[in-house]
Amino acid sequence: MNDTAVDVIVVGGGPVGVTTALLLAQRGFSVRILERAPEVYDLPRAIVMDDEIQRVFQNAGLLEELLAITTPLRGAEFVRPDGEQIIGADLPLDAPWPLGLHPTITYYQPELEAFLRRAAQRIGVELQLGVEVTSVEPESDTVTVHTSDGTVRGRWLVAADGASSRIRKQLGIEFVDQGFDQDWLVLDVRMRREVASLPRVVQQVCDPVRPTTFIVGHSDYRRWEFQLQPGETREEMVEPERVWQLLEGRITPDDAELIRAVVYRFHATVADSMRSGRIFIAGDAAHQMPPFLGQGLCSGIRDAANLAWKLRLVDDGLAGDTFLDTYGDERRPHAAGVVAHAVDTGRLIDELSGRAPATTGLDAAYGGSRPFPILRDGMLHGDHPAVGRQLPQPSVDGQPLDELLGKGFAIVVDGTSVLAGLDERWADLALTVELPAGSIPMALPPGGAVIVRPDRYVAAVAHDRDELIAATDALLAHLREGDAGSNPASHSGGPERPSI
Repeated sequence: MNDTAVDVIVVGGGPVGVTTALLLAQRGFSVRILERAPEVYDLPRAIVMDDEIQRVFQNAGLLEELLAITTPLRGAEFVRPDGEQIIGADLPLDAPWPLGLHPTITYYQPELEAFLRRAAQRIGVELQLGVEVTSVEPESDTVTVHTSDGTVRGRWLVAADGASSRIRKQLGIEFVDQGFDQDWLVLDVRMRREVASLPRVVQQVCDPVRPTTFIVGHSDYRRWEFQLQPGETREEMVEPERVWQLLEGRITPDDAELIRAVVYRFHATVADSMRSGRIFIAGDAAHQMPPFLGQGLCSGIRDAANLAWKLRLVDDGLAGDTFLDTYGDERRPHAAGVVAHAVDTGRLIDELSGRAPATTGLDAAYGGSRPFPILRDGMLHGDHPAVGRQLPQPSVDGQPLDELLGKGFAIVVDGTSVLAGLDERWADLALTVELPAGSIPMALPPGGAVIVRPDRYVAAVAHDRDELIAATDALLAHLREGDAGSNPASHSGGPERPSI
């Protein structure tokens, strides 16, 4: 293929890369995905998705299609070998969940990937398959990617090319190891018939002989994960005879078809940087974690959602180049917090199995009291408890709140008087939404305002006009950094671009 040019090159056509491309294309960028595999990988890997990630797809207009290929998870628990619950959490279907979406859904990854690719191509994303990226050449205003099929030039590049990312290595970005490495055998099956004795929820079986995980997947898919013990080898553990020995007493070959058996080494690492000039890394290229929280893919989609709106602001000249540093400032500590939580959940399995000293505590378990990490750095202001968290999404007059907030920033107010005179400062960025006080618990104070980012994180909460002025000053200062409005990366002329 001859030398071609696009706005953004995405290297890696997995769920994170394709979601990144999709969100960028929805914001008016021309995007090409470069993927070395000739087709969707046909075996499952990631398996669950939380409500924040569902919300990303809701705001991309894809929720209905997504829910058609997913199944809500009913609960998760830690149990003893005999099935007695130690601690757990129920996830009823009809609960009024904070984000207006079920907390966790399951999917079959090949089906999810195919769905995402179709959605991206519908809006013009170019998907180039079977092409190997050999090197990248970053320059002051472009990035040139050399491939097995020619070269591609872009103004930005997102490397979502997996844990062994060639681009991350070329850039000299190192992983910071958080000290958790374990080998586990992962088995995926498709049930041929219902087996009444199987759990209906996710279980971490704290067995002193062999800690085991059971996951109820989408539709008729089920997964087991068995911790390898000293002396066991990868080769012996994936042999069908050995697999069915491990599943004995649970299911038989008459009950289910074995889809895959593979040994993974679970890691806990976070890149020491997520940006190098015009190149960003995302997904497994930037962070890896043990699967006990089901947050690997979720963390990668958070990367995509964080970066897409920021690139739009910078490209439109509404923010300076250094504003893009907030991508790493926000995502690295958050990902590290999720990794640490997943590590502690994994350690707790060993501790409750009697295989390690009890040091972690049940707060790291499903149903435990440990809070999920929040954003603490970047485009945020103030110490209100809602800042850095996802804005709750109640139903307002029968509509999900996000349908009222638009696609960019939003200022949610209790009475527009608090905003009088400030509208002009936010005119190019924010939509004002007036709601009754109390409609968003903890976030919308009577007579106050909440500033919400395009990724639905709360940027600031103001109880009165003075606090709103201070928050506006602080948040808009982030955008002014780096000479916003004279950014050399922004276009001049051309078709009008959509808002963020």
